[in-house]
Amino acid sequence: MRWIIFFFILISNNVLFAKEWKSLKVYQRETQQKFLSPSDWLKCDRTKNTLVWQRANIYNLSHNLPEEYVNIKQRRDFYKWLFNELNKKEHEVIWVKMAYFISKKMHLVEVFPYSIFSKRTIKVYAKQGSKTVFNNVFIELQKLYNSQVILKTGKAIGWDKTILKKEQYEWIDGIYKTMDAKNLKTLERIAKGKFLYGLLVPKIIRFKGNLSEAEIRYNYAIEVLKPYCENRYK
Repeated sequence: MRWIIFFFILISNNVLFAKEWKSLKVYQRETQQKFLSPSDWLKCDRTKNTLVWQRANIYNLSHNLPEEYVNIKQRRDFYKWLFNELNKKEHEVIWVKMAYFISKKMHLVEVFPYSIFSKRTIKVYAKQGSKTVFNNVFIELQKLYNSQVILKTGKAIGWDKTILKKEQYEWIDGIYKTMDAKNLKTLERIAKGKFLYGLLVPKIIRFKGNLSEAEIRYNYAIEVLKPYCENRYK
């Protein structure tokens, strides 16, 4: 009896917190509501960048709701939407483009053929890192999106450096510190483009050094990844 109650609670929670829906019919059946709530969207809305997806992103930003995005794919596509919006406003910050690029690569460890060579623990770390960074940076992205001051040149560079420092020294450093030597070595092989992962990581941005060191990761982000993403997503 107890496991039945637990199962019911689990299913109910999944329905309650599901913000991306397979179809409108599924949404209506599960929620008994005719129309999507402002924070919800259908999968096709996200993949086709519809107005429903765009409005949901604006609503979630305005209400500081990062938990509406529950996996790497959704966060990846949010970053893509946001950097295009920031471009329209003529912001010159690059971090959001970097986050999009990294999210694209992180998602690949979940799909064939890379998933075959990715350990379950590496996938767990990827999901944890994605969620940790996204949830922490969301309020900063809200401020940036709503800002009347357009960040260019020195101010944009300063914003990027501030976020990158928080990301590497505060938000994800604890994740690296919990890794054992074996998993850290695997992650380094991915970052350095070893074996099949050479298809994942372009030679020009392959990581060098000790991945467990926040300072090395920060310098790599500033000196290598930032200019690469700036040129890639103009």
